[in-house]
Amino acid sequence: MDSSNINDEFESREYEEEPAAEDPLEVYAAGLREVESLGLVDISNLAFWSVSSSKQNKRVKQLRDESPQLFWESDGAQPHHINIHFTKKVSLSRVSIFSHYALDESYTPSSIAILAGNGEHDLLEVASVEIMEPKGWCHIDFESVRGDKVLKTFFIRILIIANHQNGKDTHVRAVRLYSPMSRTETSEFATPIQLETSSAPVIPDIGFTSLKFLSESTIR
Repeated sequence: MDSSNINDEFESREYEEEPAAEDPLEVYAAGLREVESLGLVDISNLAFWSVSSSKQNKRVKQLRDESPQLFWESDGAQPHHINIHFTKKVSLSRVSIFSHYALDESYTPSSIAILAGNGEHDLLEVASVEIMEPKGWCHIDFESVRGDKVLKTFFIRILIIANHQNGKDTHVRAVRLYSPMSRTETSEFATPIQLETSSAPVIPDIGFTSLKFLSESTIR
């Protein structure tokens, strides 16, 4: 065999560039554009937000920031949770959670459940997901709740049940709640505020306990 061919082959292997890793910022932005292209409306800013616990400078404010470089970090016993409360009943198509295993490792959620109800007193599980080393948006829909895949609720709890590598505390870099409602409809809501504790405003109990009634009932 010609030695020059062997050398050429060796050099081509030695200097072949590794594929570039996806930039988390680009993955984050691309995911938002993809959801927007579906015609869904982000109504996250219409809610009151609170968390089960948090580290200093890694609180609700960082979770709600537009930058995926910031994040909420829990500081307590599992399971951890994020409470999201609306002053009016809303229609939700999906809950989207951004996490990145390469950045957060053992802090990355691996098991998540979504609970819904009128308030903290009557929550029912409406969806759950197991994720393995995520590097982007995880979209959780409500296909099992109603035929139209739309959940109608006042209150959402995102429950972080477990993390990768049995990690104790968790990181969540972003959460978005998407509705099929128009932007005109969302303008009817009052300007929201963000809460830093796990308490939430009390909602009158409408007397329904089944998931079907909770998802379809309205207060007049």
